[in-house]
Amino acid sequence: MNNSLDIMREIDKTQLSEKLYFQSLLEQAHNKGLLSENDIERLQYECLNLLAYKTERYNSGDSSSILIEKAQSIMTSNLFTIGLWLKTYPNPDDAVTALLNESIETLYEKGRKRIDTMLMAAKAVHKKLLGQLVETENEFYRLTIEDGINGFFKLYYADFSAQEIHITADYPIYNPIPQYEGIEFISAYLNALYCENQFCTFFSANDIHHLLCGYAKNYQGLLINIYEFVLTAAIGCAIAGTDMRRLDITEEGMKYLQQIFVKKPKSNVFNIVKKSVDEIACHFQCSNELEKYIRNSLPLIAGRIEVAAQRNELNHVFFIPDYPGNRPKISFSFGEKMDNELYRKVIEEIGQCRFAQDKIAIIKEHIHSLADLEDVLLDADLSQEETHAVLCELELPEIAVFLKKYPLKPHMDITDYREKEHLLRNYLHDFLGRLPEEQQAVILNASVAIEEIY
Repeated sequence: MNNSLDIMREIDKTQLSEKLYFQSLLEQAHNKGLLSENDIERLQYECLNLLAYKTERYNSGDSSSILIEKAQSIMTSNLFTIGLWLKTYPNPDDAVTALLNESIETLYEKGRKRIDTMLMAAKAVHKKLLGQLVETENEFYRLTIEDGINGFFKLYYADFSAQEIHITADYPIYNPIPQYEGIEFISAYLNALYCENQFCTFFSANDIHHLLCGYAKNYQGLLINIYEFVLTAAIGCAIAGTDMRRLDITEEGMKYLQQIFVKKPKSNVFNIVKKSVDEIACHFQCSNELEKYIRNSLPLIAGRIEVAAQRNELNHVFFIPDYPGNRPKISFSFGEKMDNELYRKVIEEIGQCRFAQDKIAIIKEHIHSLADLEDVLLDADLSQEETHAVLCELELPEIAVFLKKYPLKPHMDITDYREKEHLLRNYLHDFLGRLPEEQQAVILNASVAIEEIY
């Protein structure tokens, strides 16, 4: 007799809901004939008795007056807690056996104790995570990990709303987790955050900052996953042979990556990435848990690399670090404004002209500072083409100053602009778009370098 044969299982675990585990288990067990109608009725009756007991506790002894919505929430909490315990059985068939042999009250109490155990473990992981948190300017990272998770622990009420999360968990983790709720979600979320943060601690905060600047100069306010960028850069460095610890993908490294990945089938891309991850795990002596997490990230990263290589867009996956602090810093003066009476006469004279060339001639004769020119562009009711003609008379650095003051993506709310300022901003960026690409690049780089306008 062959004792190594697998035991035939009635219930397929993949068909059960992570979110509604208890309810889906009952449905599957009933459909498979593992639970009779009498068994279902007995379980439903015991669930109602548990609800009555819990609502009485919630109302401090008065079970007669409770909102329907709250009663439903307490029932959901009870079923979540029971389901949390049933998930501990090696397979669903064993969980059904427990339903047949134990009372709902007993299963609930075991689930409630498991919640307490998971809470203690989650708090320990959170404390350890905060002790080694990577320093980053991204505002969502610490805000979620510190304030958000603390908010969960503060608001979580396992007795009556065990399924609730209470927080938005804004910061995204890279590897997907099942559709968990309550402490089950927070536990999985924290464990993922811990692994991602642990990997990022292998690199300096400055190098991570420069890598993210290579992605977006305003990454601080973007909802991005830092681990994804760091791991992808480390993989790129390992393949290209550049400095892995510095996350330093060079221009030459980018060309090499393009040669390696271009028109490679999916299996080849995956194998190349897997080999680099083997090197990374060995180089940093990753723990088993962290190595497993990184390997679970491989399909996502390899898939993105494959698609980007086919489109010749690997620069959308791998990013060359940028060093904003090394750029020259420029302060620019708009200059002094003319006498108010003289300025009014100039505006009146411009308004009396029919032809654009006459208006430009007046401006060139009387306007000698950018401060006055800005006022004229706002006050003289010039058309778009007339504004373009005036801007054509300026040097490229002067255009850069105006673009610095009227950026395409302003820091302030666009509604804070006056109507004429909004119009001038649109004229400026339309003018920029008509210039040759080389001139556009010069103007935009100069605009970025300008730190102060006075």
